[in-house]
Amino acid sequence: MRTHLPKAAPPLTSTVRHDVYREIDPRQALADAAKGLSVLVTGSGRGVGRSEALAFAQAGASKVVLTSRSKQQLQEVRQAIGSLGKGVEVVMVECDLTDPTSVDKLFEEAGDVDVLVNNAGYLEPCVPIRDSNPDDWMRTQRINIEGTFLATRAFLRSAATKGWLDSASAKKLCVINTSSIGSAGTRPGFSSYQPGKTQINRFTEFLHFEEPSVRMFAMHPGGVMTKLARDSMPPDTHGLLNDTPELAAGFAVWLATQSDADFLRGRYVSANWDVRELLAKKGEIVEGNLLWTRVVGQEQVMPNTSQVHIA
Repeated sequence: MRTHLPKAAPPLTSTVRHDVYREIDPRQALADAAKGLSVLVTGSGRGVGRSEALAFAQAGASKVVLTSRSKQQLQEVRQAIGSLGKGVEVVMVECDLTDPTSVDKLFEEAGDVDVLVNNAGYLEPCVPIRDSNPDDWMRTQRINIEGTFLATRAFLRSAATKGWLDSASAKKLCVINTSSIGSAGTRPGFSSYQPGKTQINRFTEFLHFEEPSVRMFAMHPGGVMTKLARDSMPPDTHGLLNDTPELAAGFAVWLATQSDADFLRGRYVSANWDVRELLAKKGEIVEGNLLWTRVVGQEQVMPNTSQVHIA
């Protein structure tokens, strides 16, 4: 018997974007939007992370911190940022995001950080649970969840020591956690990846209510044909991976720098959604309490609803 798999969640906007466009382009509408910011992107040696690092540099960031476990990849990205001629300070740090000591060292070497983009991730091979490899299954959990947790914890602790989390601080901080449209779906074979991305959504919500001075977002980067996707996703899904990494990069810059996006704080958002139409849906999203991750039929009352920032 052939199993009919559920389709992906429908887009929130009628216009679905697959590549960077003017409103989120760091070379156009967002030129200088990140001026003066120090940005750290995990997993920035290739793919979406590389594009995010370049986008923040294009948007005028004063410093970009690159980190992965491959020094050679980081050197290539540093050269690409240097070729922009923007005078961006580039810091390269090799880091194992699943090792607390390594992550603490990362933030010591990074210095001041205003924006953290938790991009590093892993995707286990698509197999049923009974056929799964425990090392692959748990590696997905360690990199996607533990890596995001440790980097965010270190970022917040560093900011706290400088007084940046105090209500009186004028510092504008932001954390963007990489989620997935898979967080809202059930694809047999991805029993570690998809629930893990659902957990990223919930983790982002906790951050939002615990740290009201920091702008938090859980972002689906779109369907990008990265090496990870090519190696692990079934061939029948490859036709869905038609988004450029520049789309996610521009959307990340928009989230991190635009106060218009404040009504989305703490929520799941998708880079595929057109930002003009998204802004037009602000009232619907806020009044309908949309884009939180909940058990249908057991929706919770949101804590401290006055802290849900609405621009």
